[in-house]
Amino acid sequence: MTPLADSAARLAEAFDHPVLCGIPGPGWTRCAEVDAAFVTRWEHAVAAQHVHEFGRSHPTTATGYVLGWYAGIPAGLGGALFRLARRVPRLDRAAVAFRLCSEAYPDAYALLDTRFWCLPTDPAADHPDATAVRDEAELAAVLRAQVREHADTFLAQHPTRGRLPRRALLGAFTDGVDTGLQLGGDATPERLLPEAALALPAGPSVLPASTLEVVVDGRGRRHVDRRTLSCCYYFKVDPGAGPCGTCPRVPVDERLRRFTELPDEPSAGQH
Repeated sequence: MTPLADSAARLAEAFDHPVLCGIPGPGWTRCAEVDAAFVTRWEHAVAAQHVHEFGRSHPTTATGYVLGWYAGIPAGLGGALFRLARRVPRLDRAAVAFRLCSEAYPDAYALLDTRFWCLPTDPAADHPDATAVRDEAELAAVLRAQVREHADTFLAQHPTRGRLPRRALLGAFTDGVDTGLQLGGDATPERLLPEAALALPAGPSVLPASTLEVVVDGRGRRHVDRRTLSCCYYFKVDPGAGPCGTCPRVPVDERLRRFTELPDEPSAGQH
């Protein structure tokens, strides 16, 4: 087993979906094969699923879903593996693949290149597939560069990008990294926020900064929150549901109210 295959097994546990090294058979799509026609077919499949579930569809919602799901493939894998093992795999479009389930969302992922970047202290740092970098900051910069390269090549041919705000396009990839960071380890504020600041720092960068933050609710409890840069536009197909909890449309006072109304988590030993 290669070092990255071992990492893929850990990613599968974090994602609760298969993550493989290599494509095991038919039914998979290499990201390099995702062109404008593929995206259009994917959006049509999502719209059909929305009609099945909600009795209606909306083109902006289908676009938002596909953009978020696609961006979450390289960005989520990269963010989670950075958090889990301080490794960054090759994330260019030739190096990642996915499988769509019958409901049209990705339910399995594959890393197609066994090479990766790591720290000098990594147990596999001397492996032929490994490239050791100086420190965590440099490794985080590699993560951002890999995700940005993938984003640029995808967005250059995105057929319906005019339907979405410009900030949402690249922002979807930052949202994907944030999701990966949350899945890749302890999600308490004390552990997660420093990881987000390292991986997606504020200031000049090739990716927008992480939106993960700490919110103190009306009962003095601390929560990890974020205001995503992209949007799924779910409310356009299910108006009664309103915006999602992390939607940029939810105002600060409403977010605070929602957190305040959450019940206390059971303490150790309680059921």
